[in-house]
Amino acid sequence: MQEVKEKKKSKGKTVCLIILCVILVIAIAAVVFIEVTTKPSYDTDEDRFAVGGMVISDTVEYKDESGDGIRHNPVIKMMQMVWRFCSDGDAAKHATQTPPDKVEKVKDIPYIDDGNIYHKLDVYYPEGTPADAKLPVVIDIHGGGWMYGDKELNEYYCLSIADRGYTVFNISYRLAPDVTVNEQLQDTAQALKWISENMKNYPCDETKIMLTGDSAGGQLSAYSAVLLQSPELREKFGVVDGNLKLSALLLTSPVAFMKDGGAFSIYTKILWGKDYKSKPTYEFMDLDKIVDYAELPPTYLITSGGDSLAHDQTHRAYELLKEKGVKCEIADFGDDENGEPLPHVFSVLFPFDKSGTKAIDDALAFFNEACK
Repeated sequence: MQEVKEKKKSKGKTVCLIILCVILVIAIAAVVFIEVTTKPSYDTDEDRFAVGGMVISDTVEYKDESGDGIRHNPVIKMMQMVWRFCSDGDAAKHATQTPPDKVEKVKDIPYIDDGNIYHKLDVYYPEGTPADAKLPVVIDIHGGGWMYGDKELNEYYCLSIADRGYTVFNISYRLAPDVTVNEQLQDTAQALKWISENMKNYPCDETKIMLTGDSAGGQLSAYSAVLLQSPELREKFGVVDGNLKLSALLLTSPVAFMKDGGAFSIYTKILWGKDYKSKPTYEFMDLDKIVDYAELPPTYLITSGGDSLAHDQTHRAYELLKEKGVKCEIADFGDDENGEPLPHVFSVLFPFDKSGTKAIDDALAFFNEACK
C-alpha cells in the first residue's frame, strides 16, 4: 500500500514538473517571439515599421529621457507587437483602395529640421489650384494608440478631403515609448506653429481652419485645441504657442480620457511616463480637467456601433462639451452597406466606402457651416 502511495506521489511530481517545463518553454518562446517581431530597423529602410521603439538611426536619437522606465514595461512590449501587426493590416487595406489622382502632394516637409522622420508633414490640395487661392484648411493628426503610425497612415484619408476642395496638412509626431504623450503634444504644437508661419505659401484661407484627429490623434487634437488658447497650460505642458485660430474641431473616436478611462487606462496612463503621478500634467490627463481652460470651437464627433475602443469615450466627450456650452454634434453610425458593424475610425480606414464618404461629407458640411 505504501509502495503504491509512493508511486502516485512520484508520478504526481513528474506531472507537475512536466507542466512547469511546458509553461517555461511557452514563456520563453513568447519572449523570443516578441523580441524578434519588435526588433528595430533603421530609419533608412523602406520597409521599416512606424512603431515606437522600433526605429533606430546612426545619426538621429529617437528616444529621450521622458520614455525612460516605460520602454521595457511588459504592457508596452506587448503593444509594440500588436501595433507591428496592425501595420500589416493597414497596408493591406491601402492596397485595395484607389486614392484620387488629381491632388497635388508636397511631401516630407520638416517642421523641425533635425533629421527626425517623425518631425515631418505633407501638404495636399487640388491639382491646378492657383497659388493665391483661398481654400479652407484641414490639419490632421493620425491615430495609432500613441505608439504607432506616421502621416502615411492617414494619407488616403487626407487626400480624399483635399480632393473635395481643401488644403490639408498631414503631420507626423514622435511615438511612445521613445517619448511620452506630453512630448507628442510638444511636437504637434511645433507643427501647428510651422503651419501658422508657412500657410501663406500654400492655397490657404487662414480664417477657415479645422483641426482633426482620430483615436489617439483625437486626444492630441482636442488637447492641442485647448493649448492653443491657454498660456497657463502651455507652460505646464512645455509647448510652444501654435498661433492658430481654429474655426472647427473634428474628433473621430477620440480616446480623450486617459486616466479615468476604465480598463483601457492600464495602458494609457503608462504613456505619460513612469513618473506620471509626479508630473505637473497629472491632473490634466482627462479632457474634463482641461476643457475649462479654453473656449473650444464648434466640434463634430464621429463614432460607430462597432467602435469597441472609443464608442463610450466619444459619447462622454460629446456630453462634456455640450455641458460646457460648446456647439457640437455627434454622428453615431450603425452598420455598413453589407450589414456589418462599422469599426473604430471607419471613416479614416475606409474613406472611399459609402459610409466613410458620408461621414467625411457630413463633417466637412459642419466645418463649412461653422465658417459662416
